[in-house]
Amino acid sequence: MYIRKIHLENFRNYTGLDLDVGPSVNIFYGNNAQGKTNIIESIYVGASVASHRTAKDQDLIRFGSDGYKIDLLIACDGGYDTELSAQYKANPKPKRVLRQDGAEIRRISDYIGICNTVIFAPEDLNIVKGAPSARRKFLNTIIMKVSPTYVNLLGEIGRLIEQKNATLKDARFGHSNGDIGSTLDFWDFSIADLSADIILNRYRFARLLSGMAAKHHASISGGKEELSLDYDTIGGTVSVLEGFLSENGVYDDFMAGKLSQGKYGAIKAILSEAVLSKLRSSREYDLDKGISSIGINKDDLNIKLEGLQMRNFSSQGQQRSAALALKLAELEIIRRFVSSTPILLLDDVFSELDSSRRASLVTAMTDAQIFITCTEKEMIAGELEGLIGTNQANYYKVSAGTVIPE
Repeated sequence: MYIRKIHLENFRNYTGLDLDVGPSVNIFYGNNAQGKTNIIESIYVGASVASHRTAKDQDLIRFGSDGYKIDLLIACDGGYDTELSAQYKANPKPKRVLRQDGAEIRRISDYIGICNTVIFAPEDLNIVKGAPSARRKFLNTIIMKVSPTYVNLLGEIGRLIEQKNATLKDARFGHSNGDIGSTLDFWDFSIADLSADIILNRYRFARLLSGMAAKHHASISGGKEELSLDYDTIGGTVSVLEGFLSENGVYDDFMAGKLSQGKYGAIKAILSEAVLSKLRSSREYDLDKGISSIGINKDDLNIKLEGLQMRNFSSQGQQRSAALALKLAELEIIRRFVSSTPILLLDDVFSELDSSRRASLVTAMTDAQIFITCTEKEMIAGELEGLIGTNQANYYKVSAGTVIPE
């Protein structure tokens, strides 16, 4: 799978853009703040309905406009073309419209996964050194690409937590009506049920990430340091899950996604009860504070090097190596579970990585379409020739929102 054409309307600094791109390597070069990253971002948004730079669609609209549109013409592995379209209008009422071949797609879960991309950008260092939200987003993104319906779980539990917090806030300020205990019982039961599904997904993919990232990190570091990941969620639930998998001898089936419906239902019920117990135990505290203190919305990945938390004990070089290992693990997971090879987007990362790390990244994707942004064309051209031996690279000069193919 690869992109043939990119069409933009009022996206970032582009009033309009129609661009043919090649199936191998596409390199966008030029000075900073000219629009190179915006092209990478548009591909990512057009494929996954999300930006790696902002959570607000409003930020993506060209100044003075009321919306943006991204069209991607994609050559699929089956020998046919399909067109994806992501459009957002801010006025008169914010609305996102997704289409495939002109037909509207109403659920994001039906859109995500049609064209898979993996992006590596300077912001990815936040996965290692940033707040827990960056690591949750990273883990959630991987799961959604493999299982797009996961996005529905996140949306539903997000709404439930908001409703529960509104109830807690009203109770704290004496604005609640009726039986507050019964209302909170309803929210907690619903949240616990969905939390069990999310914990099962996150635990499984965190374990997959840990093994694959450790392997890639050992290659990058020459085996000098050991990288590991632990999934951190509602207290006690991981132990409950691991105990069930061990006692029933189904860990391998679970990791392979082959757990029987009966076993899945059994462990989900046990996890749901464990989560519900935790939610109830914190009710008095939550009522006093007016907000939920426990939930999967606080989950984290503990990324460790030689057993030490990297966000507290690691150099910038170690953080770059770990971030690269995690992105390579993401590539490997998508390749394992999705039939088509994902498109690789490299946003100004060559200047952030040394030669050995650049080699690890590019050689992992020699069979994929790659988009690269950089300021120095000559350095990239020379290194790519040495890494993948291609003479099929396409170069585009970017200046003040104008893209000139060479």
